[in-house]
Amino acid sequence: MPCVTSSRPIGFLYPGSPWRRQRILFATVLGVLATAALSSEDAWAEPQPAADIIFTHAPDGGAPWLLADIYAMSADGANAHALTNDGHSHNPAWSPDGQRILFVHDSVLQTKPTHAERKEFESYHPVELYVMNRDGSNLHLLRRLEPVIFSAVWSPDGKTLAIACLPDAWVNNRPQPSGEPMRAGLFLLPADAQGDPRLLFRNALTPAWSPDGKKLAFSVEQPRGTWAMHVAHADGSNDVPLTAPGLSSGSPAWSPDGRSIAFDQIADQRGRRQIFVVDAGGSRPRQITTNSNWSCEHAAWSPGGKRLVFSCRSASTPCGMVSSLGTALPNCDRRIFAVSLSDSKLELMQLSGHDGASPAFAPVP
Repeated sequence: MPCVTSSRPIGFLYPGSPWRRQRILFATVLGVLATAALSSEDAWAEPQPAADIIFTHAPDGGAPWLLADIYAMSADGANAHALTNDGHSHNPAWSPDGQRILFVHDSVLQTKPTHAERKEFESYHPVELYVMNRDGSNLHLLRRLEPVIFSAVWSPDGKTLAIACLPDAWVNNRPQPSGEPMRAGLFLLPADAQGDPRLLFRNALTPAWSPDGKKLAFSVEQPRGTWAMHVAHADGSNDVPLTAPGLSSGSPAWSPDGRSIAFDQIADQRGRRQIFVVDAGGSRPRQITTNSNWSCEHAAWSPGGKRLVFSCRSASTPCGMVSSLGTALPNCDRRIFAVSLSDSKLELMQLSGHDGASPAFAPVP
């Protein structure tokens, strides 16, 4: 399945990857994720120096699930530092001018779930969109969308948000075919996040804008839980699949010149994911990462388009998954890597010595 990047489970089965929040089992989708008092000044990190890459970092352990915060570092992996430290912040995305960061934050549901919820799980629901300055200052709430937000990204002109979420109206008011789980949708909102979200596509996740803002790339769930990468006009027209659904492609990222799209997909029979690049029209797919010791995902381009940065987890043992019964597998050993596309050997350079996922290069205005 596709990649929605965060380290905490939310009551459905997902791999420890940017695709991990995808396959929703609604019977438990409202059941999990960590508590933060946003009104407390010490819940957030102090302003830090500017950095080139932001990412999600899960410190060691923490009950009941791994905690996660947004970190930043230089393009060479140096000067890693926290931008948040409340343990509930993840899925960061840059504003077009590189001065602000949009991210998902966990909180308590205002509408209580229909099932019994353990006290320690009450604040583990990803339902808030927050914005902060690139140094972690001036943090403020933008919008709540219950019961779950997967990710959100600004359009290149900064006027629109593309949001992958499961809206409350779908949960309570829209009947689904018999036996079908509730699924996420891809919506658009004005940049101030006010008004009703406008649906573009059902069963869609991981939106990415083309550099000119005219198109969106995203992942679409197919029958039997497979995924394919699609591209469509930003108004929802001309929806075209770029990959076959059996490969579970996802987490698309447009190159700065708009000519290519990086993405991850299953590359072998053991289910390991690798990074690929394809022409924007769907031709000439080529595999970028090949190291079988790592399963890699969620690629992002450098501003000049010469490097890719992405996260990889150890592929030796299953990890980072939670079953519908709540049985947890071991935590993933995740690291951030980069590769130079001008290197004929495409050798990986490890940037992080500690946990890291969902990296993103700062744009050049």
